[in-house]
Amino acid sequence: MACRILRKPHYRIEEVCRRWEIPDADLAGLVIERELTLSVVAAGVPVEVGDIEQVDERDWFPIPEGRRYLIGAVDLRPLDAWYALTAGVQTITAFAAEPGRYVTILGQGDEPGRYTVTRDLLVVRHAELERFEAAQARLQQGAAPAPALAAASAAAGSAPRGPVPQYEWDAFWCEVAAMMLFEGPPESLAALVRRMEAWFAGRPKQPDSSTIKKKLSPLWRRVAPEAERLSA
Repeated sequence: MACRILRKPHYRIEEVCRRWEIPDADLAGLVIERELTLSVVAAGVPVEVGDIEQVDERDWFPIPEGRRYLIGAVDLRPLDAWYALTAGVQTITAFAAEPGRYVTILGQGDEPGRYTVTRDLLVVRHAELERFEAAQARLQQGAAPAPALAAASAAAGSAPRGPVPQYEWDAFWCEVAAMMLFEGPPESLAALVRRMEAWFAGRPKQPDSSTIKKKLSPLWRRVAPEAERLSA
């Protein structure tokens, strides 16, 4: 007797549309409205992952955590998924990530990484299929649906304040300002970085030296002439 497969890790677009008895256009509507997350089957795509550190409402920078190769079904950002579904192909530079995180495709040298997603590679993960069907069942029963993973990420990503800072940057800048006011600028950027590393040592979380230096470099370029004058 042949073995019947009861569970698949993911489902092709044609299978999903046939299962739900909807056309592609309706599926695309669910995707662009962030009610359904599509994924792409990747085979060894090199990426960089890390945190997004928010400086203010318009300024942020990445804090790399490491590099890895993605294998299997990887979630797409809603707009990328919609284009791949409706146009048949979409070139992407990043994958979907949790709020405050990023997953960027690596390129060769200084070239930005890109990955071509075609419609035939699009899938819906088994967990996402079950989540969506459970939400639809609750709607039929008159209960409020559980928030979609994509919708929750979108809401967090579109909040005016942006991701919650991982480190105490507001207190950090207050300390820098007080030091500059009462003690004057130190003799070098390295000395300023060491001073703020020591300050962070007494805090719950401490960034690495390169992150602190990146934060302080614009300020140091502004105050360096005065620091040189005072030390002369």
